[in-house]
Amino acid sequence: MSDRYTVVFEGSVMPGKNAAMVKERLKSALKTDDQGIAKLFTGSPVAVRKNTDLATAEKYKQVFAGAGAFCDIRKDGGPETQAPSPPSDDSVPVADASNESQSSAPPPQPPVSQVRAHYITTPDGGKMIITNIETVPGKAVAEHFGLVSGSTIRAKHIGRDFMASLKNLVGGELKGYTQLLQESRQQAMARMIEEARLMGANAIVNVRFSTSSVAQGAAELYAYGTAVRVE
Repeated sequence: MSDRYTVVFEGSVMPGKNAAMVKERLKSALKTDDQGIAKLFTGSPVAVRKNTDLATAEKYKQVFAGAGAFCDIRKDGGPETQAPSPPSDDSVPVADASNESQSSAPPPQPPVSQVRAHYITTPDGGKMIITNIETVPGKAVAEHFGLVSGSTIRAKHIGRDFMASLKNLVGGELKGYTQLLQESRQQAMARMIEEARLMGANAIVNVRFSTSSVAQGAAELYAYGTAVRVE
């Protein structure tokens, strides 16, 4: 007989996420109401789905992650989890999400093991995983190296400025500036990747970009993230 699993939610919201927005997203994903959501956020572990296979449990985990919340997958026979209290007659049970016969189960999501990470080729021919989330799907973080960054400062080009002034009259995309920003992002990212590579990392998670003006007609584009080694 194959292993069975329980999906457990403890009310944990991802850093930087608005709790009210997370609750609204979960309410829509689980097709429940405010009372059902309240039972998820009691501060105690709640068994969202019991006695299920690993693939289905992973789908639930993806749904919660998409809403901005963390949930755990526990192998049956492990630490006990607390099931939601019995609902009153006028409430919609959270069990809508744990009853396999209900049509309110979340839409199919690919298991984590089937999600592909985005690889960037380094100058020496190596591979670096780049992601703007805090983990690499399907991989475990084995070592943490800390913050890495890369930046570039670009000035305006007189030819591009002239074309931009014409576009201000007739409208349309400022293609010269679009290309300038693309080049800046690529250069800043390349420098960030090189710094991570020298540390021994093979992935950069939680990648972000920012810009700032440093002089009249010149701006900095800054890329940063967390360098890790994943397995």
